[in-house]
Amino acid sequence: MNIGIIGGGAVGLLLAAYLGQRHEVTVYTKRLSQAEQLAKHGVALKKDGKTAVVAVRARPFAGAEFAEPLVFVTVKQYDLAAVCAQLDSFCCIRTLVFLQNGMGHLETLSAFAGKNVAVGVVEHGALKLDDRTVAHTGAGKLTLAPLYGSPAMAAELAGDDDFPIEWADDWERILVDKLVVNAVINPLTALLQVKNGALLEVAPYRDMMAQLFEEVRQVLPLHSAEQAWQRIVHICRNTADNYSSMYMDVANGRRTEIDAILGYVLKQGEARGVALPLVRFVFCALKGKEGGNADG
Repeated sequence: MNIGIIGGGAVGLLLAAYLGQRHEVTVYTKRLSQAEQLAKHGVALKKDGKTAVVAVRARPFAGAEFAEPLVFVTVKQYDLAAVCAQLDSFCCIRTLVFLQNGMGHLETLSAFAGKNVAVGVVEHGALKLDDRTVAHTGAGKLTLAPLYGSPAMAAELAGDDDFPIEWADDWERILVDKLVVNAVINPLTALLQVKNGALLEVAPYRDMMAQLFEEVRQVLPLHSAEQAWQRIVHICRNTADNYSSMYMDVANGRRTEIDAILGYVLKQGEARGVALPLVRFVFCALKGKEGGNADG
């Protein structure tokens, strides 16, 4: 199968490395220099002390003409609107799969209601080391669910033991389950500048995590609050030595996805008339770190 992947970040490279072992993959990047590196040398996947190189095609996203019937969009949520504006003009794409954190992108995706669209969540740990190298730092799974139309092409993808792919029926549930994890772990690790495991190991940090969860759970349609909390604890424990993506964004002076994560939670609170003082405090603190506007 011919597959396109928009975005050359950690998730895009990880996806390219695994899907590229079974399919013809083209990676669409923001920068020409990255596309040239990938096209010439392939994606380097580091895992368990070993490095595998997977050949892929690559070209810059700007001005690209998509020939792939299945395209994954892995860019950060704040880049999504610009990407979607270009995607809408290409009729060759039969199925689109969006892999963003948070749920703020659902409004943007409503423009694709007439197409075959799936959304998904990535539960792997991935760290981009350079323009063509990604470290697989934590095993997980890729879960996809239909949002619009009949994205059956995405459902046909087969994973393997190192990169399992699952298909779910309820898109809201998988997005909410991932959002509650991102809303608790990512902002606190970024604010405190600690690895994921510190949220469990340091008692005051665990208290902060529990208090933040108590606010977040008030405005998200969780299937089970207890299961959601245990999942957060499980992920913290299993990725104890990892840095969250938001931590890495703050550490490298990049824009974070705080608007898509806690910004979305705050909007849900406002819609329900629920005050979320701790959520707002953490949101404003991180907006300050990235030098942004704290309206949310």
